[in-house]
Amino acid sequence: MGILRNDIPIKSAMPVSEIKFIAKLDQNESPIDIPFNIKEAIFEEFKKVEFNRYPQPKFYYETKEIFSSYIDINPKNFLITVGADQAIWLSFFIAGGKDKSAVIYEPTYPIFKHAGKITQTNLNIVNLGVKYEIDPNTFKNHNIITIVNPNNPTGNLQNKEIIYKALECNALIVIDEAYYPFSGITYKDLIYDFRNLYIIRSLSKSLLAGIRIGLVIADEEIVNLCEEVLTTPYHISILQLVILRNFHLFKDIYESSIIMVNNEKEKIYMAFDKLNIEYVKSYANFILFKVNDPNLVYDKLLEKGIRIRNISYMKGLESYLRVTVGKPEENELFIRALQDIIYTY
Repeated sequence: MGILRNDIPIKSAMPVSEIKFIAKLDQNESPIDIPFNIKEAIFEEFKKVEFNRYPQPKFYYETKEIFSSYIDINPKNFLITVGADQAIWLSFFIAGGKDKSAVIYEPTYPIFKHAGKITQTNLNIVNLGVKYEIDPNTFKNHNIITIVNPNNPTGNLQNKEIIYKALECNALIVIDEAYYPFSGITYKDLIYDFRNLYIIRSLSKSLLAGIRIGLVIADEEIVNLCEEVLTTPYHISILQLVILRNFHLFKDIYESSIIMVNNEKEKIYMAFDKLNIEYVKSYANFILFKVNDPNLVYDKLLEKGIRIRNISYMKGLESYLRVTVGKPEENELFIRALQDIIYTY
């Protein structure tokens, strides 16, 4: 057209199958939905707010006060975002740009690279392969250092020493803790010692993917700047705020779903061991595993209605697939189908 930028990638970085399924294990969502009776209770709260009015600042800051008790963070030290994606974009908005640089460790969540390109930040892409072990020597001379912990799609954690070495740098240290509910490992308490720490959280992986709620946990100055960039609270809907104000209604479901996923993950490990399938121990709600012909296995699983993620197109993961941990019956369907495929082909 001539008026549009020609440096924006137009191919989707996260292909997802639309084929009908009997087991949906491809998008790292919670396999458990909120029960209908709890949804009805939340809907009753929705009825109390005006859909024709913008969310007001008072309502937003009250919501932060209410939700702060669940994450044990001072309301001044976090903001609410539209999913973790918006939190990623924000980090590049406030610390990236044409004259700035960022280091991104791949294979990882593609939105980091996407946000870097769109903001025209100079990117240093370091491929770490399946082990995803960061070398602190790569921290030098960057304005943004991104660490996904646990990483997606490898599922592993970085050593504490790596995190602390990053925090010593004069850069914004972006630690994506979207899978914290499953790992139990967080660096949120360090925001009071390191003003350059920027932690991302998400409720999408553990229960509320369809609602799109994320968090940024950081020093008060960073939080204030982020809320200014977003013209808070007008970047989110009043429905998202109502959900967070009523987190107590589904807190038990949230916690029990996480326990179930971690328990089911161990069962899948045992099945992989019996099938002699190589896998990476995961601190998230998915497992990366290796097969001889990933495209064939992926296609055969799709034929059986089992949707997982084919990530063999990623550099360093050419022989790997990724499966999200689902309900017990979904995981059983996946294991049986995988067993049939391996023994047949």
